[in-house]
Parts: sequence; structure tokens; C-alpha cells
Amino acid sequence: NGRWLGECPPVLRDLTYAEQLLIARNRHSFCVAQVSQGQRYMTANVIIFGQPVIKMYKTLPPPRADIEECLAILFVGSAKPTNEDVSRTPFLVRHTVVARALQWLILNHDDYSDVTLSLDNLREYPEDEPPVGVVFRKKDTVSGENLAVYQDHVEHAVDEGPCSFVVHGLFGGELVDMSYDEKVAHALRYFDSGGAALSYGHHKRPE
Repeated sequence: NGRWLGECPPVLRDLTYAEQLLIARNRHSFCVAQVSQGQRYMTANVIIFGQPVIKMYKTLPPPRADIEECLAILFVGSAKPTNEDVSRTPFLVRHTVVARALQWLILNHDDYSDVTLSLDNLREYPEDEPPVGVVFRKKDTVSGENLAVYQDHVEHAVDEGPCSFVVHGLFGGELVDMSYDEKVAHALRYFDSGGAALSYGHHKRPE
């Protein structure tokens, strides 16, 4: 049907979720991520909220402060995450990987031809922790009373290696216009209810 773009180049494969945010030319969403961990499993879920205004970048990666405005990370479990736990999540940034991806895009993608790679911005991001603060929520995610709520999480979880990762899209005028805190609160209610149903749609204003 003429839509096949060919194989993904090696430098753009296996990017973490955080690295994908850093190489994105435009910013049109707000993300709330929750990493759930039990004694034998770990899984990550992300809710994507549409934003009313799309932000375009001519310099990438963006300043770290910009990522802090569009990503929130929650960690749920019986104990605070260790460095090893964090290393299994898709929210770490590797400087070399990001730099190579952007260099390839600038040379080979028309939409990136006028983008400038900022090594100063890249150095703002740590490589051993997520680019934003992690909020810990103490909860026994596998107790009898809430096992049903997290059943879907457990089914997609892994007990070793990189944790599984599922993206949920929530769109609608009442969601797009929420404040940062309101979106995080809405995401918490969604996660706590099990988040079985996904809601797709379009904002009343074109994006």
C-alpha cells in the first residue's frame, strides 16, 4: 500500500522509552509511568495523555527540565526500588545511544535536517537513574485483596531481565486540559482500578 518505510536502522532499534522521548522532534503528550514489582515479577505501564499544544524542538535532546514537565514515574511495591530494579526499567538514558540516533536522524531524515545536537543538554541526563524523580508507592501488589486488580500486570510481567512494558492511551478534552497533578491523580485511579479498558479518541481541538 505504499506505506512500508523499510527496516528500522540499527541506531534506532532498542531505544528505551526515555531515549525515545529525548530524540522526539515534537512533544505532544504527557506520560505517567508506573512500575509494579512483586516478589517474582516486574512490569511497567505508561498512560499517554494528549497535550493541547505541540512543542517543536530545533535542539535535541531537550533540556532535562522539559522532560520533567512531560513524564512522571511511579514505583509500586513492598520496598523501595534498588539500583538493580531501576536498571531493568525502560526509563534510563544512554548518552552514546542517544547521540548516535540523533546524528543518524539529522543526516538521513528530512524532518531533522535543521536540528542541532546539543551535547550540553545530553550531559544533563544521568545514565544510572531515570531523567525524572521516581515516586515510591508502598503497596503489596500481590495480596489476596488486590490480586484481581493487578492480574493483567502479572500476566505481562517478567521475573528477570528488562521488565515488560505496556502503553495505554487516554484522550479527550477533559483529560488534555488537566494540570500536571490532576493527570497524575487520574493515572493513579486508572492504575488502581486495573486499567482493563483503553480509551482512544481525539481532542476537540486539532493537534
